[in-house]
Amino acid sequence: MHWHGLRIHVIILSLLAGIALIFSIQWLYQKYFLLEPLASILKGNKSIEFFEVYNEGRVMEVHVSVSQEADLMQTYKEIRRDLSRLLGRRAYQLVLKDSRDSTLSQVWYNCQYAVYQAVTQGSYQDMAATVNREAQAAGVESKIYIDQENIYIRLKHQGHTLDEVIPRGTSRPAVSAPEPVAGGGASAERN
Repeated sequence: MHWHGLRIHVIILSLLAGIALIFSIQWLYQKYFLLEPLASILKGNKSIEFFEVYNEGRVMEVHVSVSQEADLMQTYKEIRRDLSRLLGRRAYQLVLKDSRDSTLSQVWYNCQYAVYQAVTQGSYQDMAATVNREAQAAGVESKIYIDQENIYIRLKHQGHTLDEVIPRGTSRPAVSAPEPVAGGGASAERN
């Protein structure tokens, strides 16, 4: 079939071959430069019991189960560092999978207000006291870690764990206040 001297079937076949080539290159990149290195990194971390990677859409989801003996804060930071180094600017979400039971869920439910109040008001000692008190009352072991970025809470009860990482909100850049226009300021002198 010809159209203005062009062979339409050759054009369509070339277009389909080009599209197939583009998708093949995308698939190869995903498999050999993203998913396999990611699996290798996560398998190499002794603190990870299992992981799953969901690469659907714009945000890659990495689901990870941290072993009961591992330091939750240290392991979480290592995983985030490795993911950031491998994925670069690509958006990802790190999801902690745990084995919570009803007792752990109830303790977490009872502690959430104190945890989120600590994030907004800075009452971290009160939060720790509340979490430890609620955990002890239910016969649950609690571990609380905190750094500049997150609060890490691990609860253990009869072979089950509950892992929560709550952002503190301090990692966002601070907005600088404008310089005073008249009076006051760091260089003001008293008359």
